[in-house]
Amino acid sequence: MRGVNFNVTKVNTVEECQKQCTNHALCQFYTYATQTFHRLEYRNTCLLKHSQSGFPDMIKMVEGLVSGFSLKPCGLSDMGCQMNIFQHMSFSGEDVGRVIAPDPFVCRTICSYYPNCLFFTFFTNTWHIQPQRNMCFLKTSKSGKPSSEIPLVNTTSGYSLLSCKDLPERCHSQRYVGVDFEGDELEAVYVKGIKACQENCTNKIRCQFFTYTSHQGECKEDRCKCSLKISLNGSPTRIVYGTEGTSGYTLRMCKTPSISVCTKTVTTRIVGGTRSSPREWPWQASLQVKLRTQSHVCGGSVIGNQWVITAAHCFDDLPSPDIWRIYTGILNQSEIQAAIPFSRAEKIIIHPQYKISETIHDIALIKLKAAMNFTDFQKPICLPSKEDMTYTTCWVTGWGFTQEKGTIQNTLQKVRIPLVPIEECRKKYIQHKVTDQMVCAGYKEGGKDACKGDSGGPLSCYQNGVWQLVGITSWGDGCAKKDHPGVYTKVAAYVDWILEITQN
Repeated sequence: MRGVNFNVTKVNTVEECQKQCTNHALCQFYTYATQTFHRLEYRNTCLLKHSQSGFPDMIKMVEGLVSGFSLKPCGLSDMGCQMNIFQHMSFSGEDVGRVIAPDPFVCRTICSYYPNCLFFTFFTNTWHIQPQRNMCFLKTSKSGKPSSEIPLVNTTSGYSLLSCKDLPERCHSQRYVGVDFEGDELEAVYVKGIKACQENCTNKIRCQFFTYTSHQGECKEDRCKCSLKISLNGSPTRIVYGTEGTSGYTLRMCKTPSISVCTKTVTTRIVGGTRSSPREWPWQASLQVKLRTQSHVCGGSVIGNQWVITAAHCFDDLPSPDIWRIYTGILNQSEIQAAIPFSRAEKIIIHPQYKISETIHDIALIKLKAAMNFTDFQKPICLPSKEDMTYTTCWVTGWGFTQEKGTIQNTLQKVRIPLVPIEECRKKYIQHKVTDQMVCAGYKEGGKDACKGDSGGPLSCYQNGVWQLVGITSWGDGCAKKDHPGVYTKVAAYVDWILEITQN
């Protein structure tokens, strides 16, 4: 395979050569001379290669040579990866490309799969040079690292994730409200809502991105204009803010095409459960309070890159956003140390009808100060359909007590639990108010339930290949008692409220 030979070593086997390529930042493919190669001095030689396109410039059949590709795109590199995003920082290096992107996360995904891109710098939409706003500069260097890191306001930098064990999806699932993506219009269709617009783009093979306009002049009755667009490089040619449009990308490149980035494939309260595994419940959050000491108080669920949903009662005596620390992507509480990153709360939004005395409308949203990165360890769960559904595979998760008089658990616990019809639940709680905005779950014989410390955490149900947030752990009579199911806030009853806040 012809390309630029940048590294030459002697190794015993072709497998060793491929491993060297997989673990070298610059290597895209390799050629290895076996013991049967006609030139004795070149036998067992491993040539690491790259090219501008990422593919061989030419392929030639030669006896005694074996060639192949780096396995970095398979998630098999041992290099490790740098997942941090560095705000107000510019990385210096050789530019290999540039595209327009709405945020640094899209920029990073593009870098991860762009030939030769090892790191990037993104200029935000507040950058002082207008033509460079939203510009994503894709960069490389001979060392594989930036030649310098320069503090620079309104820039954001980071690294390719190609060497990660858990690779990012090749698609951009986020939708951008109040934003127009400019490009060549393939077609304009009139549809009911943003979801239908994105589905149209996903199903039209040439569509790369779209803009849905809800301006009255662009609507016909209950349908509004959906512009399906393309460009030479697959990215918008310009991004315009402060519009009445909502924009996004095709989802064809997603592993599981979906209108949201939420998880397909399970209150702070678990009794009778078992330990969870890494990446099993990537939407699970640990909400901790930092006063004189720091402790886990409630669970929560990631529903967006800047949003966590939980129970309103978690904030009854702790209303200040400044004292809360939100941890995502963790399995064990013991992982939380000084160096472990966490999210801070920008604001806490309690449902306006929440009443402490009756525990009704027990739902709250936390807006994070900074957007989180989605990985296989932390990603959002889908919101449920507003229609009544029959769920048969439901789980509750949390770090809460495993018995009524217990302690917070180190490892995230899980328990499969059946839903209980609401009328049957009301009969169990005659002295309490069980409303249509609640859902009950538990075993008639007891033994498995959420408990103290699980409040605010998810009741997750698997339906039609999608994990949905059906309930939020709210209250119950004790933990795992016979004939006393756990009571959860019914998320389907609040979908409109959630979307109104999070999409604005």
